[in-house]
Amino acid sequence: MDLKPHDEQDTRVQTTYARWLDVGTKAGFAVSVAGMLVYLSGVVAPFMPMAELAAHWGLPVGRFLKLSGEPTGWGWIHLLGYGDYLNFIGIALIASMTTLCYLRILPLLIAHRDWIYALIAVAQIAVLLVAASGLLNSFGGG
Repeated sequence: MDLKPHDEQDTRVQTTYARWLDVGTKAGFAVSVAGMLVYLSGVVAPFMPMAELAAHWGLPVGRFLKLSGEPTGWGWIHLLGYGDYLNFIGIALIASMTTLCYLRILPLLIAHRDWIYALIAVAQIAVLLVAASGLLNSFGGG
């Protein structure tokens, strides 16, 4: 059995992925904290005032959504002007990091002619994009 040692290209791909993941998650966390601080400070008005939120907190989700007018899915994007939705930007950045990291290393995998890993990366990107799109919700998921 001939096991090839870790070569420089493998290390470069792994280091690139790790560096992007590290920077992206730290940035996402910082943006999320900043958004939360803006919300708590009251500098930007919330979509739902805290007192009203507390009054609806124990409701079943369907009733909460009906009474509050809060969006589902990607509807939050239209509410980024409200303080209680600003931290969603950081959360979305953190959630997208795996896809962004795969997109970043894909050219490295192709340049190295590492076709199996490139194909896995493309498949992973496709699965994550389909999942994020909400398209699967139309097949009975809710």
